[in-house]
Amino acid sequence: MNINVFPHEILSSILVQAAEANAREGVNFSFGLSQAPLPGQKAKLQRYVKAPLRPDVIRWNATDSLRHVCRLWHSWSLKYALDTLWIKKWRGGERWADLPLRHTQYRLYEMIDTHHPNAYVAKQPYDHLTKVGELLARYPAIASNIRRMWFHGFFGAGTDQSIFHVLRCCPNVTTVTLPWTALRHLGWQEWSWLLGDREGNPIRSLELLSEDLTRVQMTDPQNTIDLKPLDSTAVNLGRLRKLKITGETSFMPVKDNDLFAIARSATKLEEFYLSNMSSVTIDGVMAIVKASQSTLRVLEHAPRSNDGFWHPHPGSWSENEHICELLTSCPKLQTVSLSVPTICAKLFANENVKWEGDFQVRSLHICGHTDSHTHAAKADFRNLLVEARALAKSKARSTIPKELFIEIFFADFIFEPHLSIVHGDFQLAELSSGSTWPADYARAPSRKGPYGSSGLWEKKEEEGIFEQLDEAEFVVGLQHRYLTLDHHNLN
Repeated sequence: MNINVFPHEILSSILVQAAEANAREGVNFSFGLSQAPLPGQKAKLQRYVKAPLRPDVIRWNATDSLRHVCRLWHSWSLKYALDTLWIKKWRGGERWADLPLRHTQYRLYEMIDTHHPNAYVAKQPYDHLTKVGELLARYPAIASNIRRMWFHGFFGAGTDQSIFHVLRCCPNVTTVTLPWTALRHLGWQEWSWLLGDREGNPIRSLELLSEDLTRVQMTDPQNTIDLKPLDSTAVNLGRLRKLKITGETSFMPVKDNDLFAIARSATKLEEFYLSNMSSVTIDGVMAIVKASQSTLRVLEHAPRSNDGFWHPHPGSWSENEHICELLTSCPKLQTVSLSVPTICAKLFANENVKWEGDFQVRSLHICGHTDSHTHAAKADFRNLLVEARALAKSKARSTIPKELFIEIFFADFIFEPHLSIVHGDFQLAELSSGSTWPADYARAPSRKGPYGSSGLWEKKEEEGIFEQLDEAEFVVGLQHRYLTLDHHNLN
């Protein structure tokens, strides 16, 4: 019986297992060589394992034998291997010697102990992007199999145009990751085509990556041009379902005005992520939330800098609406990680919210209070913890039980109301109490760190300073003024 007469689902499952087995047994790494000697020098080249191969390269190698069986398997292999394509800038300073072009020959390459001292070349940094563009333009059948594309390391005006030409060859791409400079160097015609006017499937997921550029790149006159495509009404982001903007840069960064322009047409977003970026304030974030209020399911706003996990001030919302009430009025919102200027019990007062899983909120102040020392502010904060705990219990007791893990980052402490636990550094408070507080039975080592993640971020010399306390014991320390709700660093 010919295996090709099997139903497509069964045949596809068999081929997937064969490809995965080939990937496990095949080459998953690449070789590199130490810096080649300059003319007149006699330095021995040293071979080393450079890095793992990209996932798309591994999939391509895994289907190499399958592509040669028959036309049906060849078509299936192309869809499997080219579903996601990674295009990354080459680090042109690295030298290569007699490294085989076919990864299947790496096993033999490992047996070579010596390398010809003059057999090295420097690859062009944009060679990958150029050759991929030429290949896809020449073979449209190959380009039609690509669903996701990821570009990294290309930040110039010229390379942004090259990226656009590559995308023009791929009518079925629905997910794309671009350098943020594409928002500056591509015109409204390119963006209008990319987001809706092209043949094939529309872009559903867009990710913009930012990073600091070199001085040469920043001073290049071509790179400083801003075509402002988002100002045109022809650019419609209404078909987008996911928008992710991440990375810190000082060169023409994404700002609130960009998000205001995006919000004019991005009214059906289901997922919105903005992280590691301090150039956008809460105004820009809430503009997106309001625009997609009826459809938003995932909201992440963590404006951390690349220097670490310190959260800068999220800004002050210029609108007169209450952020806490606006968030609870999003009917489909499930997953939240948000930095806001103020927070209060109203954020957790609505039991009809769809929240589940991890819920993180970072705040500077209590709503209606600029001074956290007052009795009213402390009372409102305790009420906030009570409401958060009640909401978590309500979700657990609902008809379809759901777990809700709430983390509140406030005044350099991490509160977990559903567990009645507080994490933080209580050393100064203990000294202030004359070592009478906190009680030994109420304290334990904490698995959290000052950056809100497990452990301390590269702070091995400070390990152990974070502890966890029972919430009731924390309140005792607050009442005796061993502790304050002052904010020093927004974690």
